[in-house]
Amino acid sequence: MPFPSRRTAVTRLVGLALLAWVSASATVATELPAQTDARLEVTLPARAIGGGDGPAFAPRSVLASRELRELLRGGFPARLRFRCELWRDERFNNQLDAAVEWDMLVRFDQLTRKFEVYRIVGDRASQLGRFDTPEEAEALIEKPFRIMAPPMRRRVSYYYDASLDVEVLSLSDLEEVERWLRGEVRPALTSSRSAGTAVTRTIRSFFVRLLGGERRHYETQTRSFTAE
Repeated sequence: MPFPSRRTAVTRLVGLALLAWVSASATVATELPAQTDARLEVTLPARAIGGGDGPAFAPRSVLASRELRELLRGGFPARLRFRCELWRDERFNNQLDAAVEWDMLVRFDQLTRKFEVYRIVGDRASQLGRFDTPEEAEALIEKPFRIMAPPMRRRVSYYYDASLDVEVLSLSDLEEVERWLRGEVRPALTSSRSAGTAVTRTIRSFFVRLLGGERRHYETQTRSFTAE
């Protein structure tokens, strides 16, 4: 279903920006404790076998902030970019053996008033569900997602290094995201582009400050394990 027009989105977000500016100083102290719980959890499989079950990923509270949920309701999709690296633990000279990336996308459909969650692997986006509240959408995002283990050498020590970037997409991305989800164009969410007019750049800069940076970054590393 289509997003609202950019003019409508800008008008709505100008009002949202003003409201957020008035309340930001009063709410920041209460928001910060909740953010300390945001993290990325990675769980190793019971057995480490190359080509078998790999680690399971579960983000925790990464969409819980009030500002981020207001952005979602205002029409800004949020992208979660995961990256998992398999490192060979050679004590003094660790080696990167494999890496895999995938994304999740959360957006609020203004017409149906539903939060939609997608998983994106390569060029393919699969809808995982539609929800009435951001809490329900985040509950789905937090369900562990297990990947396949890359090939590994037996009796060699390895560890996984994992990261998650949470980013709010700009106004200039809204129409392209909608077309991509309909299958009309290839995804271009990783491209670097201008945020558009001076008004949209100002709004985006304001919300970037509220979110504490261009994106929120989380990292974790597993213990070393020996492949069987």
